[in-house]
Amino acid sequence: MTTEQHLLLVRHGETQGNREQIAHGQTESPLNEHGIKQAQTTAEMLQGWERSYDKIYCSPLSRAHDTARAISNALGLPISVHSGLMESNLGDLEGATYKELHEFGYAKHSIQDDDFTGHNGESPRAVADRIERSLLEIRALHPGENLIIVSHGGTIAHLIARLTGSKPAFGPQFIMHNAAITEIILPEDSAPEIIVLNHHEHLPEELKIDPTQGNSNNKRLPLTVDDLTLEWLQEAMAPHLKGATFTAFEPKIIGVGEGFMGQLARVTLSYNEKAADAPTSLVAKFASTKQETRDMAADQKLYQREIGFYKDIGNKVGVPIAECYYSTYIEESNHFILLLEDLAPGEPSDQVIGTDKETSREVIEQFARLHAKWWNNPELEQYDWAKWILTEMPMEQGLGLLKQSMTEVEETGKFDAYPELKRLMPLLGPLFKFEPAPPYPFSLTHGDLRSDNIIKPSAGGGRFAIIDWQLSGVGDPVNDIVRWMVQSISIEDRRETEQELLGLYYERLVEYGVKGYSYKKFINAYRTNLVVVQLMFSMSMDSVDQSSERAQALFHQFYARLDAALVDWEIEKTLKLLPMIYPFIKIMLIVQKAFRQKK
Repeated sequence: MTTEQHLLLVRHGETQGNREQIAHGQTESPLNEHGIKQAQTTAEMLQGWERSYDKIYCSPLSRAHDTARAISNALGLPISVHSGLMESNLGDLEGATYKELHEFGYAKHSIQDDDFTGHNGESPRAVADRIERSLLEIRALHPGENLIIVSHGGTIAHLIARLTGSKPAFGPQFIMHNAAITEIILPEDSAPEIIVLNHHEHLPEELKIDPTQGNSNNKRLPLTVDDLTLEWLQEAMAPHLKGATFTAFEPKIIGVGEGFMGQLARVTLSYNEKAADAPTSLVAKFASTKQETRDMAADQKLYQREIGFYKDIGNKVGVPIAECYYSTYIEESNHFILLLEDLAPGEPSDQVIGTDKETSREVIEQFARLHAKWWNNPELEQYDWAKWILTEMPMEQGLGLLKQSMTEVEETGKFDAYPELKRLMPLLGPLFKFEPAPPYPFSLTHGDLRSDNIIKPSAGGGRFAIIDWQLSGVGDPVNDIVRWMVQSISIEDRRETEQELLGLYYERLVEYGVKGYSYKKFINAYRTNLVVVQLMFSMSMDSVDQSSERAQALFHQFYARLDAALVDWEIEKTLKLLPMIYPFIKIMLIVQKAFRQKK
């Protein structure tokens, strides 16, 4: 016996009603095959749980009872059924679809009024009273024993809200995933403490079900800023709120001319009572509203890359990034949603003007650290999203785009202000005769390293961070450095500081442990990657949104700075030489990589 009781709350596995987005309340809806697997997986996970439990109680509804039985079989614990653990009585809404619940305003009314009974069912206060009373009865029978309660999403949410004194009684911030667990300490002389909330990480991806979506479609996911709702934000952000509840939110589009591949919005959040460390704002990121932009993103798997980056690498990347609160990708329509830490009052430098020298040094330092950490790291090769981006487009398609761009340049004069870019375009065609060699050495690369994607402290505060990982993946690390030099620094500053910054980058690589990579190889790679960047900017970019004045000014600087770098580095010589030596370079790189893998 202990003076401190532990309570483990388990939501039942998925039912067909969950899958079809139908609210069954106190109506029977048995576990489907998915739900049975979820229950078994949760039961197996609890065999290794750090605390032992003494008794299982469950709702009489079969979906909860069958989940409890799986846990009982795994842990060897007895089960008792308690009618007070049943789901909420939904009254007239029993059997309604989630869409019908939303149209009725069930969640909205229940959040605003603890005594709402407009559906002729139980009010939130009545549910909370019932489940609290049931728990008191159960605890009285088992003083000091650790208890497992297997119940339903609604009743568990009401119970957690009541135990923690949270408002509203409806507890929308505590809605749990199917087969998820929440663990609460119930001390004798102090307030209950949540130590685990909505834990479902033990479930493999194919068994994870969003409690607000079911598993059949994505109709209720917000696909644009305008689709955001208070209820969805509450549910998506619940793991980061420590029980706090939103009362309002205000979205504002940001990044006009910066979010070329999608929508960005700063969302200001209001609370009933804000928990410590809960965010007062966040950045919401969505796919583009333009179909042609989403199609281009799909061709290169840009949205999957950023979602994959935050899921598989995230904070272990080795450099400062924004915290990711929520992420999902919708393959059918190539939409995505990211909820990220708002890094304000930090801000990007003005890329049109050019980044200051101090920030450039910090960027070079950070990317040397990033590249060195992931230098030839085989872990990167296990991620499907991280494949080298140059292999995402067939060579024939790339050559077709180049020819289309050359025709456009001749007909419109769009490159007349960039004479070197225009003059060298015909020399790019022969490069498409060769399949690109796998990058070696390789590292994790950002892929779009420029001022808009670097947040730095402002006079009002903030911190340094790197954002926008849509082009991230395996690549030649030097490509990041080239992009920074020719996109983010004014022509005059680049010419003044380029050699110093390149030297700093190489010194830091060596300092952070990179071996067998000479400075000569580095400079040759820099030249070659100037060609790669030239090739990218020589392609037609009509599918990228350039409608704003800032976007037009930004692209002018891209072209002008690259044009100057092509002259300074005498890239014409490289372009004429590459078709002759590239086959030998490719063979050498393949051999080097194969030799590394055998070591």
